[in-house]
Amino acid sequence: MILKFIKREIRALFKDAGFLLLAIGAPLFYSVFYPFPYSRDIARDIPVAIVDQDNSYYSRQLGQMLRAEEEIKPFNFATIEEAKQALEKSKIFAILVVQKDFGKNILKNIPQTVRIYTDGVYPIYYKQTTASLQRAIKTMSAGIEIKKLQALGTGNAAMTLRSPISFGVKNLYSPVGAYRNYLVPAVFVALVHQILIIIIGLRVGTLYEKKKRFSAIFKPYQIWFGNMFIYLTFALGYFIYLFILIYRLYGFSGGTQILPWFLFYLIFAIATIGLGLTLANIFKERESSVMFVAVTSIPLLFMSGIIWPVWKMPVLIQIFRLCVPLTYGIKGMTQMFIIGAPLRDVLPYLYGCSGLAIIFSLTSYLVIRNRFNLQNKN
Repeated sequence: MILKFIKREIRALFKDAGFLLLAIGAPLFYSVFYPFPYSRDIARDIPVAIVDQDNSYYSRQLGQMLRAEEEIKPFNFATIEEAKQALEKSKIFAILVVQKDFGKNILKNIPQTVRIYTDGVYPIYYKQTTASLQRAIKTMSAGIEIKKLQALGTGNAAMTLRSPISFGVKNLYSPVGAYRNYLVPAVFVALVHQILIIIIGLRVGTLYEKKKRFSAIFKPYQIWFGNMFIYLTFALGYFIYLFILIYRLYGFSGGTQILPWFLFYLIFAIATIGLGLTLANIFKERESSVMFVAVTSIPLLFMSGIIWPVWKMPVLIQIFRLCVPLTYGIKGMTQMFIIGAPLRDVLPYLYGCSGLAIIFSLTSYLVIRNRFNLQNKN
């Protein structure tokens, strides 16, 4: 009887154009729309302005060093006012000003300040333009100081005197410092969470709108198992498409431990489907689930801790987030993807997700049984 229910339900779903548009169209759209801007890892050739008010040997040398930076693309401006207008029109994203007598004061051993004005609206541009400009300035400053020390007779020891302590930086988990390895997995987990809740709500909303009853030939547990199987099949399709095919297509690193990752994903999917079936009782219209996800998607993404630190959140939100499968799904799956953490390292998230899977599976069954019994009484 469960198989009969599944066949009947699948026929109804594939006759629903709106359902298919969201269930199949949304993953296809987001898989192209979201990862593509991050496909090059780092923003390059960011336009910046150089206002050289000195036009000396040293100011021109600084300009040449800036042009060697691959993240930025310098343009010369005659005045600060022209550069400011370009910044306001987003034609450039930073301004570097070399003041008059820059080279003369360097020769006189007078400390100089190079002013940098950056557009802080775009965090990616701000981070990379500031780092590139500072790197060029510090490199030039160190070179000047080493030459002066050598002129005083320090010889080869000049470099050691200039920088007695050196340091090396190694980026862990995301070697190129890219956003895609950090954000794309989290967004894909959130996408699966949203789509499953929406398509479940669409189907239940359709039944309410058309005033259709559960057939008396099916038992509540058969209806529950049938629904769980159908939506888990969709979830499996999303896993193969988003987390295996798309990742390989874009050349993302990580995600090599497919089996443990899939086990975690499966439990996350069960918890999400159970939540969707539990909430389905409030979706009396087809559009209700879409509106529900539209209102809650951004808050839930923030509460997951992937964008904003959990310890900075109010206590009530910290408690509430523990009741949402997305919280455990994002934290656990992104750690397995980004860091390559084994399953044992994400057990707290796995246990949390498993607990919600059990709770929402039970509540979703009770909702279906309650509706089934009410229909039979009427």
